Amino acid sequence: MVLKKLISEAEALLRWVGVEKPLIQPARDPRFGEVTSTSAFALAKSLRRDPRKIAEEFAAKIDLSNARLINSVVAVDGYLNFKVDWQRYSEEILKTVIGQGEDYGKSNIGLGKKIIIEHTSVNPNKALHVGHARNVCLGDTLYRLFSFLGYDVVVLNYIDDSGTQMADVILGFKELGYPLEPPDGARFDAYCGDTVYVEVSRRIEEDPLLAEKRRRIAKLIEERDDEYYRLNREIVEKVLKEQLKTCWRLGARYHILNMESDILSYDLWSEVFKKLIRVGAVYKAESGQKAGCWLLNLSGHPVLGREGDEILVKSDGSTTYVARDIAYGAWKLGDTSRDFKYKVWMRDPWSGEILITDVKGDIEKPLGEAEKVINVIDIRQKRPQEVVRYALELMGLKSDKYIHFGYEVVALSIKDAVKIGYEPEPGQEFVHMSGRRGLYVKTDTLLDMLKEKIKLEVREKHPGWSEEKVEEVSEKIAVGALRYSLIKPDTDKMIILDADEMLKLEGDTGPYLQYSYARACRILEKTTREYSTKAPVELVEEEKQLLRRIAYFPEVVEDVGESLLIKTLSNYAYMLASDFSRFYEKVPVLHVDDVELRKFRVAEVLAFKIVLGNVLRLIGVQPVEEM
Repeated sequence: MVLKKLISEAEALLRWVGVEKPLIQPARDPRFGEVTSTSAFALAKSLRRDPRKIAEEFAAKIDLSNARLINSVVAVDGYLNFKVDWQRYSEEILKTVIGQGEDYGKSNIGLGKKIIIEHTSVNPNKALHVGHARNVCLGDTLYRLFSFLGYDVVVLNYIDDSGTQMADVILGFKELGYPLEPPDGARFDAYCGDTVYVEVSRRIEEDPLLAEKRRRIAKLIEERDDEYYRLNREIVEKVLKEQLKTCWRLGARYHILNMESDILSYDLWSEVFKKLIRVGAVYKAESGQKAGCWLLNLSGHPVLGREGDEILVKSDGSTTYVARDIAYGAWKLGDTSRDFKYKVWMRDPWSGEILITDVKGDIEKPLGEAEKVINVIDIRQKRPQEVVRYALELMGLKSDKYIHFGYEVVALSIKDAVKIGYEPEPGQEFVHMSGRRGLYVKTDTLLDMLKEKIKLEVREKHPGWSEEKVEEVSEKIAVGALRYSLIKPDTDKMIILDADEMLKLEGDTGPYLQYSYARACRILEKTTREYSTKAPVELVEEEKQLLRRIAYFPEVVEDVGESLLIKTLSNYAYMLASDFSRFYEKVPVLHVDDVELRKFRVAEVLAFKIVLGNVLRLIGVQPVEEM
């Protein structure tokens, strides 16, 4: 892209004066130039000379007669600063962006390479709450990012259809008399989570006999008992269909749904377990509280070893979720001879096929070798995920490809918690969500609440709009507000959601970005849409800064692909919108007498619209042309 062209030109100039490995990067302070070189500092050590003198000598020798974008090189305190010919540089930027449109920033660095991303993976016994939504939005942004970079991306959703959380629900339906059909037309996922799961959890705390029945049901499900397994699968699929509706509302796509019970049915664990035994990574406890259990030996791990070895197989022969995750991880890394079979379960709203594991399925889909296997799982699972990675390492697999993309949890503001009936304690600042206590805000509930607020404002501002348009725009703004608020913080920071804050049209919010996009659309609508990339002799600073930011976009995307710091994308979007706001205030576009200058500035607005639209789609915030 254009910034790379500029860097390449600077590198060529340095090679011409004898620098074998030029070090070039964007300048921190554009007053000194667009890119800068630290090559003089690198050479100063080996030459035992003052880097300032070296830089001055290079600057004096550089011949700019064949340079196209660079018009001067200045040595400052050992740095070599390259300034550009803004007429040529701005023309190059605008031609590239407008010419490539929605492809601007895309890359082929992932061509022929595969990325596997597992995200969401919510127990199929409840509706998705806003904590789960952070997982969905982070995982889906990674999918969008790597697809944009040219990778073949496969998105997995791990469906934990066994274990105590499902036994709770089965216990409610089989033993406690809850009907399978929810009352009053409620959604099945909400009914299972809000009513059955919460009430069963409460009653188990009061009655130890129910806890024993739950253990028995969990064992029957894992053993694929005909009655209990069939009922369990029916409930799982009904809940899952509702959960996916929420995920689709957030814009998330999936390719494969892996049922946890099938990891056992396809005997993946058995194969992996034998390998662990063969390499001496596991042992059977002969005495003590863990007698009869198989444990992973963690003594060789510098951190995990201090916390004790990990149980993989209980004394009754049932596996732990860590054991199943190890088998699943080995499969994702392509190290199992056995593989799943699938059937097409449904199509998503974008007509994409969703496969689900099925022992009677007739579809085979080998994953092949992946560059990265990214597992989006909250930070509370840091230890189990590190246990999985270490087990894969002990088996001789490329465990460095197995990445735990951890993130902190989402809490509720006191204000929003009170709205759902929570009574805060004195001095309490936020409320942690709990599925067992029924204390959480469902994603759809929050989106609906946001949407209703937006609809009131939209109707007031646009009384002539049809109800269909009001619905469409309000939905986009609501989803954009939530998605942006969930991905913009550092992933290691807890989020305290506040519905009022995320809807603000000023500041670092999704609606602000959508408003910036709509503002650009309005400007373009008021023109004849004629534009020109031919720059004036002089550009004002606000123009330069906007164009500079636009030129950074391809490199920002590639950097995030390396670092996985999704926050960088949201930061870039906000800074781009802020640069455009300053441009809008200081640089006339429509009211300029010079026709050619007006056409050039129209091109700047068009380029901004293209780039902001591209980054918004990357982070899953839908552009809105009118607000």
